[in-house]
Amino acid sequence: MSSSITARVFSGYRRLFRARKVLFTGDIGAMRESRVAIRSEFDKNRHATDPAHLEGLIVMIDEAEDMLLHGIIRGELNEERNTYEVKIEKEHAEAMDTETITHMDPITAETSSNNSEKPDVIVTSTTTTGGKDNS
Repeated sequence: MSSSITARVFSGYRRLFRARKVLFTGDIGAMRESRVAIRSEFDKNRHATDPAHLEGLIVMIDEAEDMLLHGIIRGELNEERNTYEVKIEKEHAEAMDTETITHMDPITAETSSNNSEKPDVIVTSTTTTGGKDNS
């Protein structure tokens, strides 16, 4: 493996760990699971040497980082109202297709099985874009 590819792989590994910290701060279980999953994927491909395969893996690293930073919206369960409250950040709002999105689901079995009824998802606020308030 060339030193250039090695540097890109290590850089991607660090970027994934930073992205998971941004998304899962305060959620000890998700932090642990994401650390194990990231490490497992890198260990699984530790002995890869084919440049084309390595380039494909680097693309997957980039896509995973983008998904963690921009494709997942974190919410907090409001038990009194039985709702998940989410704050849509600018990068999420820009990536959403508001004409086809009809609902959001919790991303773990644990969060969805804690309640006999699925809680609603409520957007509590959004960031402003172009001078318009999207809330």
